[in-house]
Amino acid sequence: MEAAIVVLPGSRSALEPGRVIKRGRHGLAPETVAEIQRERLIDAFVQVVAEQGYQQATISRITQAAGVTKKAFYDHFEDRETCFLAAYEQGTAIIVARVEEARKAADSWPAGVLASMRTLLELLAAEPRFARVSVVEINSAAPRVRAVRTRYLEGFRSLLTEPEDGLAGVPGTVADAVIGGVYSAIYIKADSGRTEELPELVESLTYFVLLPLLGKEDAARELERLRAP
Repeated sequence: MEAAIVVLPGSRSALEPGRVIKRGRHGLAPETVAEIQRERLIDAFVQVVAEQGYQQATISRITQAAGVTKKAFYDHFEDRETCFLAAYEQGTAIIVARVEEARKAADSWPAGVLASMRTLLELLAAEPRFARVSVVEINSAAPRVRAVRTRYLEGFRSLLTEPEDGLAGVPGTVADAVIGGVYSAIYIKADSGRTEELPELVESLTYFVLLPLLGKEDAARELERLRAP
């Protein structure tokens, strides 16, 4: 059975054939039209921000990339920050769900860490626009947008503070430091335009996560065991 294709915000052009609604009679319900416009605006937002930066991503540029009017933008979003929140939450929720799915399918806690890391980095590498917006450009967004990022990052704390397999967890501050370190490594790649290199970090970042719970020797031994197949 083939895996479902993951579509993150910004992965498709808002103007690609099949997404543009023709003027006049088209037979679509108003709710359908509104949903299509909203998704096109989200894709356009991510594309414009990734290419020009959040500070340069004016509503005019976003609506032009989406192929809709400014009125349509304000029908869906109060301002750019609201659009940023929608794009970030939509994409991040997809990534978190896939990461959690990979973790639960693993047969041990260390294997779950490796599977989660591989899934996360491969998804971001495949979607460089969303990766840049969600990791780099979000730092230019308003506090309420960054607060959502913090909430999602904190969601990974239990992986370290309450691990499975009878392992003793680490304090919350240590978990935050590990999560911050992983985020920083991803940030460096995304900020330098080398998002495609993220999968190369799978083993090193997995070791970094295993280290505080297993210790240097056991973390290296476990990583070698997981690498064997």
